[in-house]
Amino acid sequence: MKIIMMVALTVFFSTCGDADMIKAKQLFDNAKCMECHNVEDFKDKTIRKSKTFSQMKGMVSACQIQHDAQWFDDDEHDVALYLNHEYFHFVEKE
Repeated sequence: MKIIMMVALTVFFSTCGDADMIKAKQLFDNAKCMECHNVEDFKDKTIRKSKTFSQMKGMVSACQIQHDAQWFDDDEHDVALYLNHEYFHFVEKE
């Protein structure tokens, strides 16, 4: 019985993470971030302005304010995690 409960909790929490990534990608896409940025802005380490997760998270916040995306703090954090997962790959996370 304990094994079944552990498996169920593992599946539940792993799918919650995927749901956040899907939601974050939708927020990112709906905000039309790629109208100002391209993939190289995120992938090319030589032209990045952000050198840490914290700096990148601050840039996400500034961009969403500038473009009036009206995201909640959790949305900003989820988008920052999505960008880190897809492009930046910073070790540190908050």
